[in-house]
Amino acid sequence: MIMKDPEVEFCGYSITHPSESKINFRIQTKGGIPAAEMFQKGLEELIGVCQHVLSTFERQEKRSKDKPD
Repeated sequence: MIMKDPEVEFCGYSITHPSESKINFRIQTKGGIPAAEMFQKGLEELIGVCQHVLSTFERQEKRSKDKPD
């Protein structure tokens, strides 16, 4: 999501260790927008995608239950 934005030059992450619940993100923008703002925008877009997937799944599940066998 974040990397597709034309204002972003680089986006990556690393996991410090599997036993730790930490993720390091690195976002480098072209300078016009702060990295924290791009991160927030990316999270909002990801939430939208997840909501779409969930609603599509629920709609199809309802259709399959409503169909007579």
